[in-house]
Amino acid sequence: MKQQSVTQAFINCHTHVFTGDHVPPHLGKKMLPGPIGYILTIPLVVNFFRWWYYRVKPLYFGRTARRLRKRYYEAGLWLHRYKAISLLLTLAGIILTIDALLIIIAWGGEFLSYETQFREVTAFFYRWHLLPSSPLLQYGIIILVLLIIPSGRNLVWFVASRTLRLLKVLPGPKTRQYLIRYMSIGRFAFYRKQHNIFHTLTRQYPLRTRFVILPMDMDHMDAGRPRSNYMQQLAELKKLRRNNPDTALPFVFADPRRIAADPGYMQTIRECMEKEHFRGIKTYPALGYYPFDKDLLPLMLYACEHDIPVLNHCIRGVIFYRGEKKKEWNYHPVFSQATDDEKLQLFQKKNVDFSTNFTHPLNYLCLLDEKRLRQLLIHYNDPALFSLFGFRDAGTPLEKDLSRLKICFGHFGGEDEWLRYLESDRDLRNNNLQFHPDRGLNFSEDSALEGIWRYASWFSIIYSLMLQYPNVYADISYILHDARTHPLLKTTLLPQSGIADRVLFGTDFYVVRNQLSDKQIWTNMVAALSPEELTQMAVLNPRRFLFNRIHGEVDQA
Repeated sequence: MKQQSVTQAFINCHTHVFTGDHVPPHLGKKMLPGPIGYILTIPLVVNFFRWWYYRVKPLYFGRTARRLRKRYYEAGLWLHRYKAISLLLTLAGIILTIDALLIIIAWGGEFLSYETQFREVTAFFYRWHLLPSSPLLQYGIIILVLLIIPSGRNLVWFVASRTLRLLKVLPGPKTRQYLIRYMSIGRFAFYRKQHNIFHTLTRQYPLRTRFVILPMDMDHMDAGRPRSNYMQQLAELKKLRRNNPDTALPFVFADPRRIAADPGYMQTIRECMEKEHFRGIKTYPALGYYPFDKDLLPLMLYACEHDIPVLNHCIRGVIFYRGEKKKEWNYHPVFSQATDDEKLQLFQKKNVDFSTNFTHPLNYLCLLDEKRLRQLLIHYNDPALFSLFGFRDAGTPLEKDLSRLKICFGHFGGEDEWLRYLESDRDLRNNNLQFHPDRGLNFSEDSALEGIWRYASWFSIIYSLMLQYPNVYADISYILHDARTHPLLKTTLLPQSGIADRVLFGTDFYVVRNQLSDKQIWTNMVAALSPEELTQMAVLNPRRFLFNRIHGEVDQA
C-alpha cells in the first residue's frame, strides 16, 4: 500500500469523541419543523441507540435467534425447491401491493383523469374479494407491504408521498438531511465514555496513526443543559490523553461566554496546554459569537506568542446557536457597507442562517490584519485590551498584533462552497485565484469587503487568506466524503498552489459517519492521492501545524 513508504505516523487533524451526554437535549430546536425539535430530544435518540445496542442487538446472537435464523434459511431452501409455491407467494405479494396502492389512492381522494379506471380496478378487486373493506385490515395490508415486501415498499411510499396530505407536509430535502445528521449523532454518541469512541476510531487506521481530538462546549448554545457539562467532558479528555499519549492529541475548547463567566478558565486553558500536553485551541463561532470576541482576544495573543494552533469551525452544519437573535447582530462590528459608512447589514433572521455570520471566514481578517484589529479594539474601547496590544491611537500601528496567529479553517468552508467556487465562472471574485495566484482576493480596500462577504465563495476567501498569511491552514474534514471535491483538492496540493504545505488531512469523525465511515474515507484518500500528496497532507503538514513553543514538535511531546 502507498503508506508503506511513509516512515512517520499519519495524523488525522479533525476528530470528535464527545458522547451523547455532552450534547444539549434540544439540539433539534429551530432546526426540525414544529414540535419535532422538542419531542425528538438528544437523550431520546441516544437512549434508543443504547437500548438497541445493549439490549436488543445481543439477542441476535442468542440461542433463540440462531434457531429462528436456521428455520428461516431452511424455509428458503424449501421454497426454492418447490417453484409453484414460490410463484404463488410472488403473486400474493403483487396483489397485496396493488391493494395497498388502491387503499392509499382512495384515502387521498385524488383520482385526476384516471378516476374511471381507478373505480373499475377497485370494483374488480372487491368483486373477487381481493381487497378488504375493513379499515383495520386495510391498515394491516399497508403495514405488511412496507415491512416484508421490498419490491412493493418503494412504490407504495412513492404514491403515498404524492397522494396523502399528511405525507406532503413531511420535511423537505434540506430538513431531511439535517434530520439524518441529527440522528447520526446517536450512532457513536451512545457510548458512555469518550475512550470507547476513541478506540473505535483508532481501529480504522494504520497502526501508530495519531488523532487530533476536538471537544465541544455546548453549554451556552441555549438548547438545554447537557447531562454532563463541558468541564466534565474536559476532565475525561485529560484522562484519555494520559492513557493514550502516543495517539491522542486533544485541543481545549474556548467559548468567550465561559471565559467571561469564569475568570479561572483562562488558567484552565493554560494548564491544559502547559501541563496536560494538549496541542491547541478549538473555537466554534456558530454557537453564538464572533471569532474576534472581546473575551477571546487575550487568548488569541497567548496562542500567537506561543505558536499554539487555533482550529475554527468553518462550515454550515446542525450545531448552531438556538437562542434569540440579538439586536446588535443585525450589523457587523467592523466591516462597513460599500456605499456609505454604515456598518455591514446582516439580513438573516433564522438561527440556521444568521449563525453563518459568525462562521464566515472573512471574520478572521479582523484578527490577522493589523489595521482591522486596530479598528476592532477601537470598537471595544477597552483599556485592558489597549494595554495588552499596545494601542496608541487609530493611526498608529499596534505594538503587538496577530498577523502570525496560527489558525486552521476546519472543513475548508464546506463542500457546498467548493462546488460554488467551481460553478461560478462569471463572478470575478471567484476567479481571482486564477488572475492573482500570488494573493487571490484583495482585502486591502474597505469598499470591496461587502461584495466579498456576500458573493465570494468561502473557498476563495480561505484560499486567499492562506496565500496572504503564512500561518493560516485549512483541513478537509467532512468534505472528503464528496468525491466531487477530490480534483480540486489535488490542485491545492500542487507545488505551485501556494498553499500545499498547509492543507491538512481530517475526517470529522464521527459526525461524518452519516456519509461514510472513516475507514472508507481513508482508503479513498489512499487511492486518490499520490504517495507524495498523502505524505504532504497527512504527515508533514500536520506536524508543522501542531508545533508549538511550549512542547516543540508533536513527536517530541
